[in-house]
Amino acid sequence: MKSIPLSGLGTFSIAARHLSFTKAAQEMHLTQGAISQQIRQLEERLGLTLFIRYHRRLELTVAGARLAVQLNHSFNEINELVSELQEEETSNILTVSVMPSFATKWLIPRLGSLQEAYPDLQLRIQANDREVNFQRDRIDVAIVHSHVHGTKGNIVPLMKDKVFPVCSPAFAASRLLVEPNQLAQVPLLNDDSEWRFTSPYAEWERWLLLANAKGVKPSRGISFNRGDLAVQAAIAGQGVALGRTPLVMDDIQYGRLVMPFSHVLDEGHAYLFACPDMQRQREPVQQLLKWLVEECYRYSPEDTLTTPDELL
Repeated sequence: MKSIPLSGLGTFSIAARHLSFTKAAQEMHLTQGAISQQIRQLEERLGLTLFIRYHRRLELTVAGARLAVQLNHSFNEINELVSELQEEETSNILTVSVMPSFATKWLIPRLGSLQEAYPDLQLRIQANDREVNFQRDRIDVAIVHSHVHGTKGNIVPLMKDKVFPVCSPAFAASRLLVEPNQLAQVPLLNDDSEWRFTSPYAEWERWLLLANAKGVKPSRGISFNRGDLAVQAAIAGQGVALGRTPLVMDDIQYGRLVMPFSHVLDEGHAYLFACPDMQRQREPVQQLLKWLVEECYRYSPEDTLTTPDELL
C-alpha cells in the first residue's frame, strides 16, 4: 500500500467532525475546493470511499466513520503527549535516581540546603541500585557509581569513593584498636551489595591486603545488603564496618564514627552525576548539579572531582 498522506488524514478528521467541506475549509483557512480535492486524493490513496456526498450534506461511510473515530482518538493522544512534553520542558520537577545508601547518608541530610538555595525546585527521588535507564524509568537525572554503571549521556564526576574501616568511638576504645591485625578478634560488618563487587567480601579483602593484615576473615562477620545498614550497625557499636566516603563523612565529622586505622583503599571509583544530553541545559538540572558540586566541595574539597569554578 502506498504511504498515507498525514495532511490528508488531518483534513479528513476535521471534515468528518463538521460533516461539511465548507466548515472544514473555514477552520483550516482554505477553499472548499482545496478540502474536497484533498479528501478525494486520500480516498484514492486508501482505495476507500469515506464520504457519501449528497447535494447539500455529507455522510460518513462505515469505513469513514471507523477511521474518524480512530483518528480522533489518536490525535487526542498526540495532543496530550505534546502537552505533557511541553509541561515537562518548563517544569521545575526533577525525577532523580539515587542509590539508597547515598540517599540516606548523604543526600537526605542536605535537602534543606537545596530547598533554601532553590525553593521552586521539586525533586522526585527514586532510590534503587539497578542500572539506570532514563527513557524506560522516566528519569531526568541520576547519581550513580562509576564501578558498574555504563550510563550514557552527560556525565559530571562528583566525589571520590574511598574505602576504610570505621567503628564507634566507644567500640574503638573498648577494643583498643590500633593495628589492623586486631580485626581478627572483632565483629566485622559487611556491605554485600551485589551491584558493586564480584564477591561480598572483595573490598574487605583488598583493604586487608593493603593494610597487610593477617588472619582476618571477613566472611565470619554480619552481612547487609545496603551500605547504610552496615554503617548504622557500626554507629550502634556492633563492630567494624568498611565505610565509603560519602556514607560516613558526616558521622565522622560529628563524632559518631572514627577511623581506627590510617589505611585508605582508593581504586579510582567515584560517584557521578548523569543525565541525558537533552536534559543538560534545563534550568532545574543546572540548579541541582550546581548545588551537588558546591555541597561536595564544601564538606570534602579533597575528595571533590569537579569544583564549582569548573561548572562556570
